[in-house]
Amino acid sequence: MSGLTVRRAAFLAAAVACLVYANAFRNGWALDDQGTISENPAAHSVAAAWEARFSPYWPVRDGATAGLYRPAVIMSYAVDWTLSGGRAWWFHVNNVLLHALATALAVLVAAAWLTPAGALAAGLVFAVHPVHVEAVANVAGRSEIMAAVGLLLSVLAFRRYRLAAEGRARTGWLVATVAAVALALLSKEHAVAAAAILALDAWLVRDPARRPVAGPLLAVVAVTVVWLVVWRAVAGGWVQTTTGAALRDLSFGARLDTVFPVYLEVIRLLTWPMKLAANYNPQMIPQRTEFTAVAALGAATAAAIVGLGVASLRRAPAVGFAILAAIATYALTSNLIFVSGTLLGERTLYFAALAPAFTAGWIVQHALGGSRWRRAAPIGLAALLVAFSVRTWTRTPFWRDSRTAMIETLLEYPQNYRAHLQFGRHLDLRGRSAGALAEYLIAGALFEQDPFVAVRSAPVALLLGRGELALAEAERAWELRPGHPAITGLLVSALQATGLEDSALAMARRGVELAPLGYTPAVIYREALRTRGASQWQLALAEARVSWRVGHLATATAALDSAAAWLYPEGGLEGLCWELAELAPVIATLRPALLDRALEVAEEAGIHCEGGLLRQAGGLAN
Repeated sequence: MSGLTVRRAAFLAAAVACLVYANAFRNGWALDDQGTISENPAAHSVAAAWEARFSPYWPVRDGATAGLYRPAVIMSYAVDWTLSGGRAWWFHVNNVLLHALATALAVLVAAAWLTPAGALAAGLVFAVHPVHVEAVANVAGRSEIMAAVGLLLSVLAFRRYRLAAEGRARTGWLVATVAAVALALLSKEHAVAAAAILALDAWLVRDPARRPVAGPLLAVVAVTVVWLVVWRAVAGGWVQTTTGAALRDLSFGARLDTVFPVYLEVIRLLTWPMKLAANYNPQMIPQRTEFTAVAALGAATAAAIVGLGVASLRRAPAVGFAILAAIATYALTSNLIFVSGTLLGERTLYFAALAPAFTAGWIVQHALGGSRWRRAAPIGLAALLVAFSVRTWTRTPFWRDSRTAMIETLLEYPQNYRAHLQFGRHLDLRGRSAGALAEYLIAGALFEQDPFVAVRSAPVALLLGRGELALAEAERAWELRPGHPAITGLLVSALQATGLEDSALAMARRGVELAPLGYTPAVIYREALRTRGASQWQLALAEARVSWRVGHLATATAALDSAAAWLYPEGGLEGLCWELAELAPVIATLRPALLDRALEVAEEAGIHCEGGLLRQAGGLAN
């Protein structure tokens, strides 16, 4: 390879990246593509994307979304949609081109420590690594690629900054560095590790003049802090609601018991990714709440990898840089420090794949430099590239559309509860309620610790006239997550469907008590009263509660006036003391006279509310 240059190596690796993913152009929208692109208005025009620049990555639906903030990715979708009219193949072409760009940048970064041949080997492994398929062949994986492009560009720009002479050129490279970091941050959250990665590279690739880099690194930290403030304001509040099902409600120790074994799977995916999956939810990776030998092995392996990265910095800087940079980015989604929305996802390992790629490049470089392995190195590399390329090519059609992905996942991993849940939703949306219910019940049986399976199964059971089944599902969910508004609503509906009207109303009241400021519990209680045929004054008070929750003070006041008009001893005063206790702040603020009027009516009817406002026990009693 005497005529090989770094630029040619970068071009060749990028070309291979395009070639191995050529069959991705036939893919359509699959799974997350629908929620983030095809059904997301913010991704359909540049103006809409700009309008949503301070909105979460996932659209808010039913009052919920994920704690993600990726406006650069949404803007890229909007540009693609505008240019292509929403044609999926155009998005896939750009995903592949972005992957080719990331591959070329990886070669350029590796070239600081490796010969052109070694850098080419690293780039080729990165280009065809099967763990990338989810990020490249599924359009929603673009966030991973764009973040990697931003991080790699920042490393290259920072190197040019450190080596440039004083003046405009040096300032320009600093601006380019900060801009690249901003691109990465606005594409994927793990880019908060940018400052650490740049500091590591600055230590390994020394400036001959040894000029200080603390100032530029502080600029990167400042940009990161600004991003963090914006992220917390836009999406940070949603993080806790999107915790992965296997980690939900676990203590820190129990979480580690589950997480440590995952690291063994991460190592397998990075070194020999012949077996792939769309997700790794239970029971593919079971929830563990005790420290086992597998957890100990996972923790020891993770510690050994960190030690290998540190030990390689002197003798094999390419390997040390790649391992530590991979750890820095993956640590943020590994559920070790923070809890994320997934136990393990192949797309989250996109940047981390630099570790095996750069390691392969270093091995090839040293093998070519020694007579003993000089001939074996190209053969071994070729065999690895062929194996990886074939697996990547055959895996890409998995992401052709949602139906294909779901069916293939069910066939490959029938123990994956999430796959049954997704396929059940697919059937449900197409009116195949019986099949949907069966899939939901299988999901619940495979992983009983997820209370929100009932959010899918119970309504379908009610639709099919299976009230007792719906009640069982809702009660199981309530035991796991008592007071959650969605589960409260399910339980109330199931109790009503089985003729337990009093119990339904008591449960609706319990929901209000557990979430005194919640809007949804207030609505559930109002509807439960209507279903039961409650008194007009009670319905009016319930309407006042709902209006108060959303800040409609005029409507709430009018509802209180209506309640006063309907309140008389002969009008049925069931639950009056409870209503007065729960609505005391609202009444005292908007219509204080109503409280006195209600207590007078109660006294006339022989009802005594303890202390005037104290709730009494006994279900539907006053």
